[in-house]
Amino acid sequence: MAGEILLENRGDGIAVLTLNRPEALNAIDRAMVRAVRDAVRQIEADDTIDVMILAAAGERAFCVGVDLKERQTLSDDEAHEFRLGDLFPMYEDLEKLTKPAIAAVNGHCLAGGFELALACDMILATARSTFALPEVKWGLIPAAGGCRKLPKLIGAARAKELILTAATIDAARAEHLGLINRIVTAEALMDEAVALAKRIQGNVQVAVRGAKRCIDHAMDMDHSTGFDIEVSTGCYAAKDRKDGIARFAGRKQ
Repeated sequence: MAGEILLENRGDGIAVLTLNRPEALNAIDRAMVRAVRDAVRQIEADDTIDVMILAAAGERAFCVGVDLKERQTLSDDEAHEFRLGDLFPMYEDLEKLTKPAIAAVNGHCLAGGFELALACDMILATARSTFALPEVKWGLIPAAGGCRKLPKLIGAARAKELILTAATIDAARAEHLGLINRIVTAEALMDEAVALAKRIQGNVQVAVRGAKRCIDHAMDMDHSTGFDIEVSTGCYAAKDRKDGIARFAGRKQ
């Protein structure tokens, strides 16, 4: 897990998994994906952990999505293998975690970073947080949960507006739409996340996990996973996508 993430078992039934690339706005690279997957497996297997909090280091961003600079160094075959072999499975690992997960968001929460938050069961955010799924700007779609989960949270028409316009919204708008549970101060973010986790933990865990499973089943999260990946793969192979990624990565140099 070297440096890419931090995993803390607090010893009180709560684990905190922290994305730890603040210098890169916690962008998701291959090493981070492997580390997150390993951490989620550890949390799932540890009977002393009842609730997970997903947090991020730094003040600027929770996560801005996949590291496009690293992506530019990969061949098409390497990128394809990464996406199907590790990246998409990481989101599925988070969604399938039997223990409740709370995302504690501060700063930019964009693209695959937003989808990380959506893979959790609840989202707390600060007033400085922003949210967007801008993939269509790059010739891609938000295939790691955005197209599946956003319509179920806020309705199809609003989800289409956010995704098809690549709009960025602030925390107040996100709360109004029902994307996040509530806004808290940056100083109190972790305290509020821990307090929420403790309220969940204070109940009978077999029932907590059963209720989570029933709600997730009702939301039918896995129904279109394969379809999203199929559409995304077609986008990924297109020349327009490569040009879009190159332009975006160039602006970030």
